[in-house]
Amino acid sequence: MGCASSKSSSSSGHRNRRPSTSSDKSKDWKEEKEEAKPLKEDRNNEDEKKLHNGDNTTDDDKTFELPKPPTPRPKPPTPERVRRLREERENDDKASEEERAEPSPQPPTPPPPEPEKERTSPQPPPSPKPEPVPEPKPETEHKPEPEPEPKPEAAPAPDLAPPEDDEEDDMEEDDTPFDDDGVRDIEGYSMNAVGLLDKTVDFRTNNVEDESEVKPVVAPGALYTDEEFPLEIAIVQDHSGVEWKRPGEFVDNPKLFSDGATRFDIGQGSAGTCWFLSTVANIAGNKSMIDQVIPDSAYLIENPAEYDGTFHARFFRFGKWEDVYTDDFLPVIYGNVLWGAKSTTDEREMWVALLEKAFARLYGSYDAVYGGQPGDAYLLLTGGIGERIDLDSHTDKASALFKRIKNALNSGCQVACVVPDEYDNHQGLVGGHAYSLVGTAEVGRTKLMRVRNPWGHGEWKGAWSDGSSEWLSIPDNSISAPNKDDGEFYVSLPDFMTYFSQTTICSLTPDFDCDGTSDSLNHVLGIYGEWKQGCTGGFHKLLKNPRYCFEISDAGMMEDGTVPFVAQIIQQSQKRKADNISVRCDIFKILGDRIKPTGRCIAMEIQGQKTNVYAPELQTSFRHKLKPGRYMLVPSTLDEGLEKAFLLRAFSSAPLLNIKEITPDVNLVSCENEETLEINGRVEKLSFDKTLFGEFIAGQNAGGQVSHRDSYHLNPQYLINIPDKGRDVPLVVHIMQVQEEPQYPVGIRLFNLGSGAKPPLDINYLYDHYNDSPNHLEGSQAKFMISWDVDVRYMLPPGKYVAVVHMDEPNTQKEFSIVFKSNTQIRIKGYQTG
Repeated sequence: MGCASSKSSSSSGHRNRRPSTSSDKSKDWKEEKEEAKPLKEDRNNEDEKKLHNGDNTTDDDKTFELPKPPTPRPKPPTPERVRRLREERENDDKASEEERAEPSPQPPTPPPPEPEKERTSPQPPPSPKPEPVPEPKPETEHKPEPEPEPKPEAAPAPDLAPPEDDEEDDMEEDDTPFDDDGVRDIEGYSMNAVGLLDKTVDFRTNNVEDESEVKPVVAPGALYTDEEFPLEIAIVQDHSGVEWKRPGEFVDNPKLFSDGATRFDIGQGSAGTCWFLSTVANIAGNKSMIDQVIPDSAYLIENPAEYDGTFHARFFRFGKWEDVYTDDFLPVIYGNVLWGAKSTTDEREMWVALLEKAFARLYGSYDAVYGGQPGDAYLLLTGGIGERIDLDSHTDKASALFKRIKNALNSGCQVACVVPDEYDNHQGLVGGHAYSLVGTAEVGRTKLMRVRNPWGHGEWKGAWSDGSSEWLSIPDNSISAPNKDDGEFYVSLPDFMTYFSQTTICSLTPDFDCDGTSDSLNHVLGIYGEWKQGCTGGFHKLLKNPRYCFEISDAGMMEDGTVPFVAQIIQQSQKRKADNISVRCDIFKILGDRIKPTGRCIAMEIQGQKTNVYAPELQTSFRHKLKPGRYMLVPSTLDEGLEKAFLLRAFSSAPLLNIKEITPDVNLVSCENEETLEINGRVEKLSFDKTLFGEFIAGQNAGGQVSHRDSYHLNPQYLINIPDKGRDVPLVVHIMQVQEEPQYPVGIRLFNLGSGAKPPLDINYLYDHYNDSPNHLEGSQAKFMISWDVDVRYMLPPGKYVAVVHMDEPNTQKEFSIVFKSNTQIRIKGYQTG
């Protein structure tokens, strides 16, 4: 019988919790002054185990900090000493640049460094100590960036330069680049067979179109026999006692339909196709849907002159309506009883049995179509989209779910539901079985669900069942009490929430706002693609999968400024469950796009990551509310290295524009979506963002961490002008390195910009004011960690600041992007950014 998964398996066996957006994996590397320990172990197996066990936490992104030494703050130098030091610098032409920069006397020539292999302790620079090498620690331990060694005399903390008024501010500002690659997509949408506006693009390189099946040629007076689908292939496991017979051999006057199609015609037989038949029952009353699947002249048994023994059906598979032709031999037991599906209203009616056989023929056998999800059946029968709702997660929202299902049914949607294995034989229910949900009713304050068993018999025996005492107390002229064993029954909403595990709402277009009615997402973009060599990164290398870019206009925008969008991923499947793999589809908002002679880099932030999970199903869908702009779809498999074709379908209220494939040579960086920042119970909306690009280049701006006095000041620097808003302003920074191995530690430190100082700041200023850096919200003055996305958050008073971004060792080359976010407009200018 049934085919649906149990309540537990539907929530965990078929789905996995969302792993991290990217897997931050690193190589061993060496600090300047001591041999480094391995940064981290290979986490693949552990992460994957966590994924399957419902744990989405990993140890890949870590911050490493060390307790601050208890060093007293040095006193500022006296004016007399400052004057004397200036005279010494002017008179001593032979002094080194390092000596001239120090506020205290230095030896004329620093001692040469000891050989690397002989060092047992770090050699201190003139003032700051080296930043610590990030090493894996338990999540409760942290390491700060190093504090500078105390100096006898140091420059006073600078007076923070005030923010400049917009009218007087002549500060140049960097703009987020959105370079144009010149690629245009000009094809439009056109009306498809079910009335939707449709558009298809195909980016497959190994596309081999299946030959369309054509109606077999049958000699006059002969009857067609499908030699490729005999009984022993059609029923593999056990077909003893089963015969192949044509309808005219076991029933008088057979016909395709007796009086049209209704849900009451559906009767399940010995094949485990309840998931398919429950959906057939749901569409049976929709003539246009039935005509799409069983076209005119599909079976001409009632016209002897044209009857040739063939049956024709159509199924929507992998984005196209596929014709299936088979003969009309049906499996029969006891001489005249159909073994499989049958009509329960008229034994002469053959459409149910023939449709089930054609479906089995599509996948190779009846055995191959045992078990499945009603949403998959709806896709195959209509080309629509089904949304599965796990009832466990809606126990506190039962009334809202009832309203949604009621509205869905009233608007013509189809709804299916499932009883899990654990309730098999409980009060007449069948465990692991799919039912049709065909109606709702309310009696006083009691809410009822009307459910149908595709067997055509076998009903609920609990409260509100046929003939139960509850019906004796209902008011007259309310609803008719059921009293017929036809497989249809009522069950109260609390019992439905208890004994059913899931429900699936199916429609041609998605019910985006969850009110039970299909929304006007009537534009359907189909993108054919494939996971192939070089684009099979799995979830560990998420951005090393196929990537597709498009634009969303403000057409169809809702009152909140967003546009509804639903993405559906369908994997190509020839054997249904046997070759299904766990897949999902992520969507990223493009924050910036830079094209230069040496290559292209796109910065992005992921959307909707909290609801996106991998599922080993034929199709799955994800809904989003997106602001107008540029976006990228990234379909992925759970495991790396799997090759397969897929179809993405994007449902929107207006045409999507400029669809293109982003080739593997384009570098991508990404960060988590962050729209708000909560501080001390107050939520700050991050309405401002700016994205800039940079690159650490050896010999130019790859200065390394602070221990490298000769080059630290050469690192990229960003001037940040925080306006005066009467209170501190939030600032969120994401530094994203290109996701190409090796992965490097990246650090950032903010410096107060004193009056009269201008970026790029020199080493003297950086060393003298190192201890004056503002703390970020985690309590340290700097962030230094190994991650593809290093993020840091501040609350800053008005003024000017300079952010220094660096890696560990000088001359380490890497491309990166930096994102600034705040609740107000901020002026930002980059220096030495490569």
